[in-house]
Amino acid sequence: MWYNMINQEKNKYSLKKLISKIILGLAITIFILLLIIFLTTDTKNIIEAFRQINISYLCVAISLTLLYFLLSPIATCILTKIKKCNISMTDTYLIANTEHFFNGITPFATGGQPFQVYSYSRLGVKPADSTGILIMHYLINVAFINLFAIISTIIYPQLLQAVGNLLPLIIIGFVVNILAYVLIVLLACSKKVADFLVNLLTILSKIKFLNKFIVPSIPAFKKYCSDTQNAFKELWKHKGITLICFLIRAITMLVYYAITFYILKAFNINCNYSDMFFVMCGTAFVIIGCVFIPTPGGSGGIEFAFTSIFVFIASGITSDVGASGMLLWRILTYYGLMFISFIDYLILEKRTNKFEKAHRLFAIEPPILETSDNDLNSCINEKLETENVENNVDLSIDKNINATELNEDKND
Repeated sequence: MWYNMINQEKNKYSLKKLISKIILGLAITIFILLLIIFLTTDTKNIIEAFRQINISYLCVAISLTLLYFLLSPIATCILTKIKKCNISMTDTYLIANTEHFFNGITPFATGGQPFQVYSYSRLGVKPADSTGILIMHYLINVAFINLFAIISTIIYPQLLQAVGNLLPLIIIGFVVNILAYVLIVLLACSKKVADFLVNLLTILSKIKFLNKFIVPSIPAFKKYCSDTQNAFKELWKHKGITLICFLIRAITMLVYYAITFYILKAFNINCNYSDMFFVMCGTAFVIIGCVFIPTPGGSGGIEFAFTSIFVFIASGITSDVGASGMLLWRILTYYGLMFISFIDYLILEKRTNKFEKAHRLFAIEPPILETSDNDLNSCINEKLETENVENNVDLSIDKNINATELNEDKND
């Protein structure tokens, strides 16, 4: 009973923390969004743009958003399958899709992976296995995102001019994102690089004011290096599966990038299908550049960047129409994905609670099938012996009682 009470309190505490993060994340993004709209545009023109929206193209944009959501977990499910984890594909699919929600409410979009490891562990998957799966997925996913963004910049260097004053920030984000990926690949491929970084941290830990921060992190960093190397070996071992996952992620992200094009079409902006690839490249460029903005969902930078990109792509449109396109893009790809991802999380939580309840019952009353024949026989014999002893004691007590009663009768 006390065990259940502790878990209930723990769940309440976790739920409170989660709700507070949701409220904070949404409050920040909505505040920034409204601030940008009111300071830089005429709200009447935005309302008018939404009134004249093309419903057919809007439906296509919504459909692509849903398709992206449905395709996103497939690579994770395949990687979980090759790791031979004892978890259903339904649960894996749900875990993978919680990423949109938890990334959306945390700075630098870092909340998804830790929660996914936690969710895997609650369903009986070892943290080492789930960490390996997520690192493999990260390596595949970011490989395509970075590659496509680099190709976009090479083909359309004019994208660097489109973001205006945000160019330095986006270039920093762009470079940091690519360098971070290169570093992770080096860690995965070379043990010498990992050892060098560990030794570097050890040297830095000798500095007094850094000691208390670095020393506790060294074991965790060593484990991260080991997990990354194991994940890379797994990908290299299953080259065919890795290629399939890469192609699936490529299709998934291209669907995501195509949403922007149909949003422009929905606002009756004169974009031909020949411009579609240019629009997709612009989307990829902005997203990778705004990843390292330290606000939930990259709020602030990504709105300014997308408004600039929209105006640049569809030359001749006003900033109000550009802001309208940015607003619809944000509603679909951020708030919309967060909403359906949150529903996904609630379904996962319900399934996980059922699993944990069943797991606790088995822990208290283990199945007979897990007991060997010898152990079962010895248990039965012990039970019979105990019953015989109890019966003998009861008989002796009864005899003593009867003898006492007879003596009392004789005395009477």
